[in-house]
Amino acid sequence: MAPKILKDGTVLSYNASTQSIKVLQRASILIVDDRIAAIEENSDDLSAPPGTEIIDVSGKIVSPGFVNTHVHVWETVYRSMGPDTTLAEYFGWVSHMSEITQAAFTPDDIYISSVEGYVEGLNAGVTSFVEHAHSNWSKPVMESGYQAAVDSGARVWWCYDVRHKEGFPGDEQWEAYGALVKDRSSPRVLPGLALDGLAWTIMNRDGRAADLVREKKEKLGLQALTMHHLGGPWPPMNTSPMTVCADNNIHEANLPIIFSHASFLTDSDKELMRKHNVFISITPESECLYGQGQETGHEVSDQASLGVDTNWNFSGDIIGQARLWLQLVRFRNYTKTLTAGLIPKANPMAVEQAFLLGTRQGGRALRRDDIGVITVGAKADLVVFNGDSPSMLGWSDPIAAVVLHASSADIEHVLVDGEWKKRDFKLVDLPTGTSWDELRARFLESSKRIQPHFKTPPPLPEKLFGVADFGEVEKISTVFKPS
Repeated sequence: MAPKILKDGTVLSYNASTQSIKVLQRASILIVDDRIAAIEENSDDLSAPPGTEIIDVSGKIVSPGFVNTHVHVWETVYRSMGPDTTLAEYFGWVSHMSEITQAAFTPDDIYISSVEGYVEGLNAGVTSFVEHAHSNWSKPVMESGYQAAVDSGARVWWCYDVRHKEGFPGDEQWEAYGALVKDRSSPRVLPGLALDGLAWTIMNRDGRAADLVREKKEKLGLQALTMHHLGGPWPPMNTSPMTVCADNNIHEANLPIIFSHASFLTDSDKELMRKHNVFISITPESECLYGQGQETGHEVSDQASLGVDTNWNFSGDIIGQARLWLQLVRFRNYTKTLTAGLIPKANPMAVEQAFLLGTRQGGRALRRDDIGVITVGAKADLVVFNGDSPSMLGWSDPIAAVVLHASSADIEHVLVDGEWKKRDFKLVDLPTGTSWDELRARFLESSKRIQPHFKTPPPLPEKLFGVADFGEVEKISTVFKPS
């Protein structure tokens, strides 16, 4: 791969000493192999190796790649199918636990649905993903999901959720996962575990959980752990920071740990997160749609990152999540002041903090100082915004331009490990060498076949998982009803 120089762009570099973005108004970036080799504000000071490709990015914004720390890309094929669903409905209808799901999906459906999910993210500047891989009801289905990650060209922490299934018991899943990691290894696909399915069987304060994680870390080369956690009125999942760290010492395996959603953290949970450097993944759109809530995420912003969750209900970009979370936090904190009868005199959250949640904080969650930042030595995962569209034209603050105004249509280039994934507004290097038309046709074929299986959601049980009560929700309508 020839070296590259992105020449004379507005670069959103990272200053580690201040933990903030340093805007370089006219800078050039030298990429050698998969790394940023140099950054110079005067391009004449940049020594170009022989054969260097020079790309003029003057007038454009160069951002680090965005990091999505929670997603289930295998569900992409459901797109637009459940715009008004709730989490309680999701479980028995379209999740990995649903009998309908297990009957409807072929391994090829899992593959093409996952590929499209990754491609959607790459198109929107997402270069790193933490995939909570709970398509775990058969070996071929599992293998197809993993292969999609390998073929996608994205950087993926593929965290498999081991859960005993009829016809695919846990011991066979461990064996199959080990074979995948060994035989289909890719430098960009990093093995991890999702602990949901194991939580009730190993997290019993007897040391077995920590022992198992250490064993699998050695055998599989694990790079991350993740799990869903809600709290509050939701049924206990045995996956709180208190259970994982204080009761079972899983942090002692020295792996990144990401709690997805973590909507109702206790004070003890928050204290443990900081003590053991573990993170949450806030998924604002998902938490608004499904009714999970998000009562405490803003209180641990220093240990938080952003995810998308089920990208079939909304777009797979992180910019939208950062934008929504920014305004939700502002609204929440303003309301506290207003309800006290006072006028707010300062903005509670800066745009830069939202940008950092979608970039640097994702790298921190994964304990990677070379992800989600533009610094010398970092991975060359880069996004170039053109900024000349009707939505961005006239920008002066590049961070505000990205967080508040940009969309995937404004992204001209995307690189992962210094390799083009999007160039001149067009996706390139698509999985398995297919064209977009071929990928599109395969995805539409799966979508049109699968979606009719889920036409009618099954009725809700009397109690969620037999323990949690349901409550009425006030509905909003535009329908005028004369009194």
